[in-house]
Amino acid sequence: MRIVDCSLRATVKTFLRLWALTSTLPWPTWVVDHAGRVLSPVKGVSQGAVELPRCTATLYSPPAIDSDRCVLYLHGGAFMVGGRHLHRNMIGRITERVSAPVLAVDYRKMPKHTISEAIEDCIGGYLYLLERGIPADRITIMGDSAGGYLSLVLGSVLQDNGLPQPGAIVVMSPLTDLDHSDKLAAPTNCALFPSSAVIAFTQLMSRRAGGRLISPVHANLTDFPPTLLHVGRREYLYPDSVLMAKRLRSAGRVCHLHTWDTAVHVFQAAGHTPEAVHALDRIVDFVDQHVPRALSRRAL
Repeated sequence: MRIVDCSLRATVKTFLRLWALTSTLPWPTWVVDHAGRVLSPVKGVSQGAVELPRCTATLYSPPAIDSDRCVLYLHGGAFMVGGRHLHRNMIGRITERVSAPVLAVDYRKMPKHTISEAIEDCIGGYLYLLERGIPADRITIMGDSAGGYLSLVLGSVLQDNGLPQPGAIVVMSPLTDLDHSDKLAAPTNCALFPSSAVIAFTQLMSRRAGGRLISPVHANLTDFPPTLLHVGRREYLYPDSVLMAKRLRSAGRVCHLHTWDTAVHVFQAAGHTPEAVHALDRIVDFVDQHVPRALSRRAL
């Protein structure tokens, strides 16, 4: 993990410092997703294109499907990057380990689109699964970073609109509190986010909200599904997971918070490192507990 930490500091964190100085320029953010081409897809996992009402999605299918459960995956990338390539290796490993299809939503992104539109697309992905006969309690909503925010907001929106809740929610290094003032004031040794980029990102989010944005930590959590949070203790967003876990437990909900002392932001994407393997093991255990395998087999 130390090699990953140093690599991020030398590359991504340096790039984010530059972006913060020029964040109002028309950056070709779509190019970043193509960096994921260097990460080879997982052997035996197939991918198929899916058309949602306002965006596309990718359906990942493992070599063997052992039950009728499914995962809805919402990728991270600061609501600006990612989609087809950047997360395909990690999603491939998830679908292989849970032996179930994963629908990854390529939601509309900033700065061209608003965060409210991204939330609409995530709802569209969830409804797509329901319309194809997947019971809500057989669905796990999963996401990382900004996708973790979208996963938690989706749970809140479903609850507020009387729609059935998923069987579980799993989030990795999620954004849960849109108020960054305390986090910016606190000392941090995050390998990824410089404070200048956080400030620029917050300003961009305010401009491209598309309506009143929800901080999951302030949402109604009375009927929230079992939730698993993963985060590294040195991350800028570490306080967000701690506060989210506190709010869920105060609401009487099932919540597991797993932390790692030296892990970087979304370290689960770091292939076969011991920390990433261990984290995926714990994710699979959590999904198995709350959305068990032992039901009829089916494919989307």
